Amino acid sequence: MATITIKNVGPIREANLTLNKINVFMGPQSSGKSTIAKIISHCTWLEKDVATSQSLETYQKNPVLFKEHIEGFHKMKGYFNTDSYISYKSEILEIIWEKEKCSLNWVNQYAYKRSKIAYIPSERNMIVLPEARKVEFGNKNVRSFLFDWFDARKKHPKNNKLSILNLGVDYYYVEGNIYEEDRICGINGGVEYDIALSNASSGLQSITPLVALIEYLTKWIYDEDNTSFEQQEKQRKVNKYLIDEKIIKPYFNKLSFSIEERSEMISQFNEKLKNNDDEVRTLHNTFSDLLENLFITQNSQFIIEEPEQNLFPGAQRDLVYHLLERCLNKDGNKLTITTHSPYILYALNNCMMGKLVFDRMDKDDKDSIGCKSSLINPKEVFIYQIDDGILKNIQHEDALIGSNNFDEKMKEIMDDYYTLLKYYDDEK
Repeated sequence: MATITIKNVGPIREANLTLNKINVFMGPQSSGKSTIAKIISHCTWLEKDVATSQSLETYQKNPVLFKEHIEGFHKMKGYFNTDSYISYKSEILEIIWEKEKCSLNWVNQYAYKRSKIAYIPSERNMIVLPEARKVEFGNKNVRSFLFDWFDARKKHPKNNKLSILNLGVDYYYVEGNIYEEDRICGINGGVEYDIALSNASSGLQSITPLVALIEYLTKWIYDEDNTSFEQQEKQRKVNKYLIDEKIIKPYFNKLSFSIEERSEMISQFNEKLKNNDDEVRTLHNTFSDLLENLFITQNSQFIIEEPEQNLFPGAQRDLVYHLLERCLNKDGNKLTITTHSPYILYALNNCMMGKLVFDRMDKDDKDSIGCKSSLINPKEVFIYQIDDGILKNIQHEDALIGSNNFDEKMKEIMDDYYTLLKYYDDEK
């Protein structure tokens, strides 16, 4: 698991965390939840960038590029100062931002498995507006999400509608050269309706693109995996580099060679491959697996800001169950969430507790719980709270949720209520 340390970046004074299969960050407005989520997103993206290039050179030549990229893409201008420090270390790469410079070092250059890194911002509801395609967002996370949305919605024409949780609402996309529209339909009070998504409630505008994108990134993306011309050029360069490093040098025991020698050695290698030479076959299989891991998407990393946005508590609960069921359906997938909502937190707690007790439950009780398809081992979940710029884990030893800000605030509200209730009862 990757570890991250953040000091003096935006509102974060100190945060030490390990990335688990599920990561949750909670805290008041402007406490630094999104700051941490954006740093996670950027570090995992940078790891992908250098691993699929098999080179650290770009960032070694420009030690401030790390900061320039994260400030631009994630709108973090002004978050860094001379004391800012970030350390990220995974089984692939170590990144350190210190004294206003970035240094990168390989941990294991050849162990990377390609991820789709999906940062889903809180501004996601704006993309349902008809004008969204015309807006110039620049190279920012909203623009990246918008382009993913353009791909995702094409999978749902009218004959392949997408059900939005259990809300009794279906989504579909009308495509056309001149006219295009996102629409939802369903039955309300016994009356059928079919309206533009841009005219729907704010809750539907928030949850529909989220559910559609999750559907796309957990299903369709692995079947398509299209590559751009730029990616194809990168792959050609890396392919040549890896042939030299993983085939020619180890097999022929040569550290340097001319173009002519390289061509001859490749011919010799291919000839022995045709003759099923065991050593050559092993090297070739290792090389092929490495290329597949680098250039074919193996998993998805979901980083979602405030999934509860504009949703009724029951829908928040169902969304958590849906996210756990869908986002973690492939080995290596990860889900990171920032939230203000106790309903998100305790729906997740249900899924963890359910994993601990499910085998001991009666059949009727098993059938009755809504989270039965979303159970998660508590040891695969980390839940963090931010207090005055300091990050702390809020889980008990069994990894279930312990004391937290949501409970404290509810207690404050109820304390006021019971103080007032004394006088209300006296009046009666």
